[in-house]
Amino acid sequence: MFVGDDDETPGPLSPRAVERAATVVSQLERMRPDAFAHARRVAALAVRVARRAHFPEERVEQVYWGALLHDIGELNVQVALFHHDARLDERDRIAICQHTTVGARWLSAVPGLAPLVPFARWHHERFDGLGYPDGITAQEVPLAVSLVGVCDAWDALTQPRPYRDPLTTDEAAEEMMRHSGRQWSGPLVIWTIECALLPSDVTDDCDDAA
Repeated sequence: MFVGDDDETPGPLSPRAVERAATVVSQLERMRPDAFAHARRVAALAVRVARRAHFPEERVEQVYWGALLHDIGELNVQVALFHHDARLDERDRIAICQHTTVGARWLSAVPGLAPLVPFARWHHERFDGLGYPDGITAQEVPLAVSLVGVCDAWDALTQPRPYRDPLTTDEAAEEMMRHSGRQWSGPLVIWTIECALLPSDVTDDCDDAA
């Protein structure tokens, strides 16, 4: 077992809550296909890492839905900001950072989706407490949320941005290892890299690697 797996986000999702989560995901797919594609990649990787960490299946399900909806607050951000061909200025950066609190507020208003609120609010928090929006440390962020944050970072590094080419997997792995123990949990970084480098049709190897 991973040492932090007693650190849980609230409760499993009920069947009705899963239906509501799926409805919200469909809205994301319709309004921001690019964000939906990102969320699907993050969710697929996060599930593999969660099983690598021996999460119980109800928590794996929570990770899956949390990953799908972690960026739901981006629906409140002007789409043009995500297609900027240069790095954002401070005002635009603040606008994008607000997707965490907006997403958390939206999910908290949907009956049954309270367990997913931490994924929206805290997926950009850092291991060392220098993230946003609340500047809390790894000890205060649920492990499942930290896991999704690491998978989110991997996808961000390995996908193209308007202002840069994607990193190769080797470059992304090097970058994440460089910030391991400061920005992200060391074990989660290692497991994310291991699972990300497996062929897409392989699932059991990641689960059984421990």
